[in-house]
Amino acid sequence: MHVSIKALHALRALVGEGTVSAAARRLHRTQPAVSRLLAQLESDVGFALFRREGRRLTVTAEGLAFYRETERAFAALDDIERAAADIRSRRAAPLRVLAQSHIVHGLLPAVLADFSKRRPGFRFSVEVRSREYISHWIADRQFDVGFAPAPVDHPNVRSAPLLTAPVCVFMPSRHPLARKARVRIEDLAAEPLIATHVGAPMRARLEALFAERGLTPDIRGESATALSSCLLVAEGAGVTLADLFLAQLFERDPAIRFRLLTPRVEMKYLVLFPSGAEPSPVAAEFAQAVREAAAAVAARMVRLAEPRERRGRGAITSR
Repeated sequence: MHVSIKALHALRALVGEGTVSAAARRLHRTQPAVSRLLAQLESDVGFALFRREGRRLTVTAEGLAFYRETERAFAALDDIERAAADIRSRRAAPLRVLAQSHIVHGLLPAVLADFSKRRPGFRFSVEVRSREYISHWIADRQFDVGFAPAPVDHPNVRSAPLLTAPVCVFMPSRHPLARKARVRIEDLAAEPLIATHVGAPMRARLEALFAERGLTPDIRGESATALSSCLLVAEGAGVTLADLFLAQLFERDPAIRFRLLTPRVEMKYLVLFPSGAEPSPVAAEFAQAVREAAAAVAARMVRLAEPRERRGRGAITSR
């Protein structure tokens, strides 16, 4: 099968812009020319990439899956261009880091800032991907190091422990559960829950905990990421389960509170490297810095998530 790179660019523009006319403007081509490229691409791959609704093209589920794979190819081309530029300028290549959004936002910024201060000339590139794609990108050597919840089972990915940390319950600050020092799954049975999508590790853990007790969770809403779930909680949309990395982001937010789930439920997190070769010294050093920071964050957040009752009053001292 021969696929035109111009046609792939047309697909990328259509997904990004939403319409053929907008894709044509982005590519500086005529609309008929882009339409011909898309039609030829559909013919080349041998399955429906689009649904035709009047004069509008809508990407099918198969088309979206194909597009995600093409993004890996475009990323590889971008890496080749960056590598060439680095060789021309004799600069060290940036450390390529990949993780889920809650790890990128809740843990990595402080580590990257400190690492940059300690290593003059250090450069980095951070990308966010959903868990189901992280192992594939690492296996393809598109990134030097990745971070993700366990399990990760891929023959071309080598994993090492990052951290094992307890799961937290996040609730609006004025919610009745915010007055409790301990929150159990049974306490959540009648609560509207905001959950990550089906298949995500935290969603799987939530459903298993309810099933073990013969309960059914009231999933009021689903969100693509744990971070967006917590933002919805802060707005009063419901309650959610998330990890301690996000607790650090919300520790000073007056709209949200977090407690450890009781009995304690833990999530394991891993450091990921491409297999077949030792990680570079910079990648190994950075992974160790993230490991140390994760342990420190977890210890501090556990203390904050276990408020003490004031003597003789029964109110909760939280933060």
